[in-house]
Amino acid sequence: MFKIIDRYIARNVILMVICCTIGLVALSSLIKYVDQMRNIGKDSYGYLDAAFYVFYTMPGQLVTFFPLGVLLGVVLALGNLASSSELIVMQALGKSRLSIVFSAVKGLVPLIIAVLLVSEFVMPKSESRAETFYSEARSNGQIAITSRGVWFKEDSSFILINFVMTDGTLNSIIRYTFTDTPKKQLKLVERAQTGSWQDGVWVMKNVSIDEFAANGIKHSFLPQKTWRLRLTPDKVAVVGVAATDLSIRGLMGYISYMQSNGQKVERYQLELYRKIIQPFMLVVIVLLAASTIFGPLRSASMGARIVVGIVTGFIFYAVNEILAPFTVVYGIHPIIGALMPSLLVFCIGFYLLRKRT
Repeated sequence: MFKIIDRYIARNVILMVICCTIGLVALSSLIKYVDQMRNIGKDSYGYLDAAFYVFYTMPGQLVTFFPLGVLLGVVLALGNLASSSELIVMQALGKSRLSIVFSAVKGLVPLIIAVLLVSEFVMPKSESRAETFYSEARSNGQIAITSRGVWFKEDSSFILINFVMTDGTLNSIIRYTFTDTPKKQLKLVERAQTGSWQDGVWVMKNVSIDEFAANGIKHSFLPQKTWRLRLTPDKVAVVGVAATDLSIRGLMGYISYMQSNGQKVERYQLELYRKIIQPFMLVVIVLLAASTIFGPLRSASMGARIVVGIVTGFIFYAVNEILAPFTVVYGIHPIIGALMPSLLVFCIGFYLLRKRT
């Protein structure tokens, strides 16, 4: 009997979560496309380019809005069962409220796994492709992004940037300068460890220089050198690394890279642990949604449930965004910052659910 009830609950929850998530992604995509309208007509960027850009960002939007889709979907699915008194019948047959919540969680496991796979393997590539497409469309061919890094064309020079930090700092930069003769011979190779934008110029640090001449190659080194380029931070920012767009493996590699350069990694460690505990966070969301259904929303309208679902989601988001960075600021280990909001909400949801049992 319970297996049939479990499947019935799971089917209702899955269907509603899918519908809510699709609706949220579609709405977000429409807003993003409208926002891209302000860039249409600039350089070679057109309506079709904006559509492709939005399309490439959709896996990222799926990952972003899935938790809210779960919250709304569970609220609506269990709310509909409560309105038709089906939850009361299930409880009369001996099924507890916690077991109903567990049935909803079990039903969502395939969806959670699918979204985690999208987050780990699809989203990083699609976000990178979106930014590549956008930057190339806006640069009139002056920017190209490859597996080795970002290429910029500057007069007779080609500049390769292997890595762009979130603050706009450039890492591992190589500048190839060619002669202005028809043969375009390589005359200078400059390699900089890092580069930062200061007072309208790029200040490169630890620059090694190879100058090619008829009598051989001349090697030199400068601790600092200024490059005056048309390349500006706003053009570089589009290819910067956003922690939320990286996979777990990508974040681990990024953290290792930053640690080797003596840079702070707490914010990225926080994002790493957030991604690792995401399945637990989704369970917390289901518990939170169920605690409202078995209480004040038992006989509420669908509109009221949607409003409460959105407000609850906003509160959870606010708690997560305030408490987690708070731990980083005060030197608390990032794993505590990642777990604390979910644990707090889990305790509240479990208490409310048990109180109404």
